[in-house]
Amino acid sequence: MSIRHQNIINMAAIGVSIINERYCTMIEDAVIANIVSPHVRWSRINSHHSRRRRARVRKSWAAFKDWLTERQFRRYFRMSKELFQQFIDDVSTAVGADEFKSEEYLQNIIDGSTSFPNPANNVSGKIKLAITMRILGGGSYLDCALYFEVSFNHAHKIFHEVINNWIRHPSFYPINGIEYCRNNDEMNAVALQFSQSSRGIICGCIGALDGWIVKVKKPSTRDGVKDPASFYSRKCFFGVNVQAIVDKKKRILYRSILSRGAEHDSTAFKNSSLYKWLIDNWNNLKEKGYYFIGDSAYGIRSFLHTPYDNAIHGTPEDNYNFFHSSSRISVECAFGEIDLRWGILWRPLQYSLERNVQIIDATMRLHNFIVDHRPGNEQSIDIIDRAIFDDDCRRVFHDSLSEEGVPTK
Repeated sequence: MSIRHQNIINMAAIGVSIINERYCTMIEDAVIANIVSPHVRWSRINSHHSRRRRARVRKSWAAFKDWLTERQFRRYFRMSKELFQQFIDDVSTAVGADEFKSEEYLQNIIDGSTSFPNPANNVSGKIKLAITMRILGGGSYLDCALYFEVSFNHAHKIFHEVINNWIRHPSFYPINGIEYCRNNDEMNAVALQFSQSSRGIICGCIGALDGWIVKVKKPSTRDGVKDPASFYSRKCFFGVNVQAIVDKKKRILYRSILSRGAEHDSTAFKNSSLYKWLIDNWNNLKEKGYYFIGDSAYGIRSFLHTPYDNAIHGTPEDNYNFFHSSSRISVECAFGEIDLRWGILWRPLQYSLERNVQIIDATMRLHNFIVDHRPGNEQSIDIIDRAIFDDDCRRVFHDSLSEEGVPTK
């Protein structure tokens, strides 16, 4: 190859490299102009506005509470204003100030912070309790998000966190039947309640036992259930069989939320931890003259007395059955009061089986809280609450029939 041809090839290679370099430079300039520069510009704008942005000012709990009348407040949150304040104090004491985060606590954090706090962490404990109580009372988390100015997902998250970590906190009205059976003073006090109400006929009774079917959605394999049909109860809906023991004031002394809706009450109780403990320690109660009472669905034991079968009217057995039933009715009234107060139970619970159990347990703990703070020696729901809850139930029942196409008039 001649020198001339070699020079031509070299010049062509240099020209191609120059073109490629210019082309790459053009591409780089286009990327910077169209992608990098706008991103940097918007980052600077966002940073500028974030420094000037003010924290969201939510309506305070005091302002929201004062905005409602006493009757409206009870309808929304299922208890009086005074009792709700006691509820706030008890929960705050149980979980601690750092976990509860009162409005004053959050304000001190905002005042001392040099950056804008995450709005999701800027919800006070009072608002969290209000959201939870409203959903337990039958409200929708979508509505709560609007009332209390939080996102829909956050309201849903708050509900489950408060249920599991606050209301079911080990120090907030724990329910432990085995510990109760070891407490002689508490058993003696309960036995005295039943004795006084039955004129001394039911003497030594330390609790009334019965089962309660709580409606839930059909369990699935995600809940670890192999046979969903086992949750279909004799009452023609899917449910969880709750075994509970209450005192004469309708306070829950023990509960077991482990059985399927189709299980018989006797079987459900035999599967409970308390029954297994009683089988091993029944003699301790027998020596003290203590026992539980239950209906004829349960088998008679030394620690569990049931009514006489086929008692003839006017006989001593029939008289005993009368006082037995009058004492046992307290557990049925407790179930009715829980179901009447917490509107979330009026329809099947729509969460996972585990969360449904947590919600049921929370309603029973809250029931104990309300029972313990009733004025004087009242044993029943007060007149105002009953009127409000009855009206709510009628509205729900009316709407349910209307949805099913059943005439309501």
